[in-house]
Amino acid sequence: MRVGKKNLIIMPATGHSGDGIGVLVEEDRILFAGDAFMPLPYVVDGDIDDIAASIKKIGRMGLENIVQGHGDIILRGEIEAAVKENLNYISNVKKVVKAAARKKSADESLDSMRIEDCGKSRVHLGGLAEGLHKRNLQVLIKQAREQ
Repeated sequence: MRVGKKNLIIMPATGHSGDGIGVLVEEDRILFAGDAFMPLPYVVDGDIDDIAASIKKIGRMGLENIVQGHGDIILRGEIEAAVKENLNYISNVKKVVKAAARKKSADESLDSMRIEDCGKSRVHLGGLAEGLHKRNLQVLIKQAREQ
């Protein structure tokens, strides 16, 4: 889509729901990522593997800035670290849930799993990150039990 002198590329950007979109300002290499990129990947209504794929794709785009769905703008020099941190969190959460699913007391095991144990800070999103992390764990253990 052309708006003034800028090309806007509208693309799928799976976040915590499957219908997310991102908008790339092509000339400026700025991505409005929606919920596909947030300070804490949130998987409650989405698919964790689809979210990881979106984050990887964003990491390969050669961007100047990412405007997250929630959180601060990520600058060019911060993008690689932010992508790695989010992918690390996803990997850690999957490992934690897999290990907990093998235990009889899975819920108790997950209750003790702090966000810092999975590679993120609880201060993200104005302190809401810990609660979102707990919801991620609850949904993923439920999905693991259904398989």
